[in-house]
Amino acid sequence: MKLSTRTLVMLSMAFCSVQGQSQCEADHIIAMADFYFAPAELTILPGETVAFVNVQGTHDVNGISNTLTGESWNNPAEFYLEQTEGTEEGTCMGVVTFDIPGIYNFDSSIGLQAQLGMVGSITVDAFTLLDLVNELWAGNFEDMPDVFASFWAMQYNCPNCLAAMEGIEDYTLFLPDVNAINALQDMMNLNQFDMLNIPDMEDILEYHIIEGSYLAEDLEPGMVLSTLNGEDALVGENASGLTIDGVNIIATDFVADNGVFHVINYGMAPSTSPEATVYQIVVDSPNHTLFEQEINANLLNDDLIGQPVINDNEDAPGHFTVFAPTDDAIFAFAEENGFDDVDDLFGSPYWDEILRRHIIEVPLTSDELGNNGLHISYGGDPIFTFVNDDGIFVENAPIITPDLLAYNGVVHVINEVIDFEFPNPVGTCGTWTLNMYAPGGEGWSGVMQVLVDNVLVGEPTVQDGFSNSYAFAVNEGASVDMNYISEFNGWPGNFEVEDAEGTILFDSDSPTNSSSQYGSAAGVYGLKACEDAPECSEIKVTLYSDFGGWDLARLFVYDGPVLADIIGGYWFNGDALVGYVDIQDGDNVNFEVNGGYYSEYYSYQVEDEEGNILVDQVEQYVPAENVSGVVICSATSIAEASGPVALCFVPNPAEGSVMLTGIEAEVNWALTVRTLLGQEVLFQTGQGQTTLNLGRLPAGTYLGQMQTEGGASQTLRLIVR
Repeated sequence: MKLSTRTLVMLSMAFCSVQGQSQCEADHIIAMADFYFAPAELTILPGETVAFVNVQGTHDVNGISNTLTGESWNNPAEFYLEQTEGTEEGTCMGVVTFDIPGIYNFDSSIGLQAQLGMVGSITVDAFTLLDLVNELWAGNFEDMPDVFASFWAMQYNCPNCLAAMEGIEDYTLFLPDVNAINALQDMMNLNQFDMLNIPDMEDILEYHIIEGSYLAEDLEPGMVLSTLNGEDALVGENASGLTIDGVNIIATDFVADNGVFHVINYGMAPSTSPEATVYQIVVDSPNHTLFEQEINANLLNDDLIGQPVINDNEDAPGHFTVFAPTDDAIFAFAEENGFDDVDDLFGSPYWDEILRRHIIEVPLTSDELGNNGLHISYGGDPIFTFVNDDGIFVENAPIITPDLLAYNGVVHVINEVIDFEFPNPVGTCGTWTLNMYAPGGEGWSGVMQVLVDNVLVGEPTVQDGFSNSYAFAVNEGASVDMNYISEFNGWPGNFEVEDAEGTILFDSDSPTNSSSQYGSAAGVYGLKACEDAPECSEIKVTLYSDFGGWDLARLFVYDGPVLADIIGGYWFNGDALVGYVDIQDGDNVNFEVNGGYYSEYYSYQVEDEEGNILVDQVEQYVPAENVSGVVICSATSIAEASGPVALCFVPNPAEGSVMLTGIEAEVNWALTVRTLLGQEVLFQTGQGQTTLNLGRLPAGTYLGQMQTEGGASQTLRLIVR
């Protein structure tokens, strides 16, 4: 249809009608003579008048049905003018006002006049709201807010909205501008196309259309306007001016023949629509500021805005049930459990687990929670819900406001924090704390196994965010190992181990423990709990790798004949793995690389307590070698003692060959090796340290009797693999 600038300054048409007038004063004239109308086709505007004047012959004006077919013209409104006889001066048959837009067909039904071509049409061309859309798209308005996305959604995703925009009845549209749409997309965590997949999007769009035409001057605070959706919207006022449903009206009075639209700076929604996300429900609540703070601090907000159903291309968690404790509930929980304040609670190593107990990755409304319902929390804990005469409970906490619906789940408000059983990690050496850090803020890809005397006591991690802590009990003399395990061969972050007095026992981020900028959470072995120093020394053994770990290789550390420690044996996923080993004798310490598949990537270094390097097997892409006979601290030699007290087999267990160590070079000896049943299987003599060939011996346990020329004798156990 043609567009009219006239309609930009008028509102038209309450109920469109066609009426005849007795005088021939009109906006347009159609003359009738034998067998024709002149003009036969006419285009006018709504509300304009047409006079029909007969100048020759007998005619009528039939706007009801087609004389040739007998079928209705289906005109927007029927009209008919009785037959008259034409005169040279012109006989005024009547004047018709055409209020309703559309095409009006008519003919003269007298005799064969219609058959002979006496047919005409009038097009009433209205400038509708839909036409106004086209004007906007064509850029014909300067300084016009960008409402393209809103109009596009109404035209192509809301049939009732399209009918209103191009129809004959009056409507007022409130259209969110581009900034409003962007804000809604951010809040919903959806792009503009996924937004159209919102289940009740059509209802939402209809809620932006008001029945009737209201210019800005017609709107007054307190007015209740009926929407196309069927609900009412309230006109209000704030410091910025008029509002509709609490949303600011920022541009007004864009007029068409069938209504007007105004621009708003945010989206509206009927009361039946869910909230954007469960996270947004918490954000909007004035009683959940602490809960919101901790959701953000633990980076759970990224999860709680996921829309995996609306946007099925998004790999996001959800939908969720969130049990949201009020601020008062969190304050009370901190006090009841002996914390100084809520910040002390939030700093607890257990807070992350407590927080996650309030989230379930299944959407459950109140009627779905049920009695004795078992659910698994977002932290992996079992959570029970039940119903009794007092209401619905999740564990100990009553639900005081149920069923706050969102597009990605449901929120239930509780006035108590869900119970949590705090462990009592206190040993004879108190409580140690493992502090874990993720500099990137995205958590760890694996877990840190905490072992006390080779017993696994926990597998903490940084679930999300930058840090987490884990407390555990240690007893006197215990040996503590930290073993990082991940399904990915990747760098996770760094950590530190703190004893009961707050002393940092190990910091993976320190320059002495890592060459990485942010340290390495590979692990540490052999941290001792309030134990007397070893008789000889404590050595630091560091495994290095250019390949992300020693795969399954291990480093055996022998203190004379005694296996003092084993370090490694798994992918430690970092630059360095540190172990501390107590050495008792120290006159003959041996290091053996055992197992693994990529020996060219293994290297290690040994330091004493002063930081002196005792063994340096660090050379890139060169396999680390076994090192034997390292002296950590002085010991009496075999020649000076009553017997060979420092004598030992290295390594032990052995395979193929073994070194006899701990004897001075000038001392002569004889060695007899027997089975446990006393059968002699090997006899050899020699002087000083010597390598023995074990190739003829089957795997098993043997006793080796050593005799020196001075008469000293000692029996040692030897294990052959």
